[in-house]
Amino acid sequence: MYDDEIIFSGKYRDFSLGVHYDITGKDESEVSAILGHISSRIEPYAFGFSGIDTKAIDGYIRLDGKGIPAVHKYLEENSSAWAKWIKGSIKNPALLPAAESYFFNRLLEKAGIGFKVSREPSVKPANEESGNAIAFVGKYKGWVAIKKMGLDKAKDYEVSGILSGINFTVVNKAFDFAGIEKKDDLVQSITRGKRKSYGNAVACLKELESENNPYVICKVLETLGYRPYASPHMLTDAYPDIKPPKVRGRKPKG
Repeated sequence: MYDDEIIFSGKYRDFSLGVHYDITGKDESEVSAILGHISSRIEPYAFGFSGIDTKAIDGYIRLDGKGIPAVHKYLEENSSAWAKWIKGSIKNPALLPAAESYFFNRLLEKAGIGFKVSREPSVKPANEESGNAIAFVGKYKGWVAIKKMGLDKAKDYEVSGILSGINFTVVNKAFDFAGIEKKDDLVQSITRGKRKSYGNAVACLKELESENNPYVICKVLETLGYRPYASPHMLTDAYPDIKPPKVRGRKPKG
């Protein structure tokens, strides 16, 4: 045990990750990078085990260009067709929030837009053995987070739930430690009076064309109702036993 550490361990089907970072004495930006890296490793599986067809959504997205203008142009030209296509393509209509979350996640990634902490950490992890559980431990200064779920008779959606819960924690804690300015007033200004809709997503993105702050881009879409990263919130309609964490302050619309 270290004074400060980050541990993730888990193996389920084709997913496997076991890392143990000693972060004693490390600065917050390095801790942020580690959390962002863990998100990048677990998030595809959080979406993949949720019950949506990620490959079909990947195949549907055809962006022309990079950056925010490419995304809002795509949405303007395809939002009606996308809404019709996705509602006809998902087997469980209650998984629409997960499909939309993945859709915006992939739109932003394919456009090369930073919307999460994304930097390779310099700290190298030790290997952490994966038992019959998925587990996360984060301990740094005054922050402590522990999440664990046993895998005996686990179902895919339950694994999606624990991975999404961990992802929600690490994405937001990475912002806390990154030193990125949290322009919450700007987020509220851009989203004020706007209900959840693809048209309003376009309007918000147009206001973000000159913005390169990942926190603002992420939280504008999140506040509008399109959280662009895997979280338990995307699963609760389909799987009521998956409980979303309480969100401090700002609440997404929709």
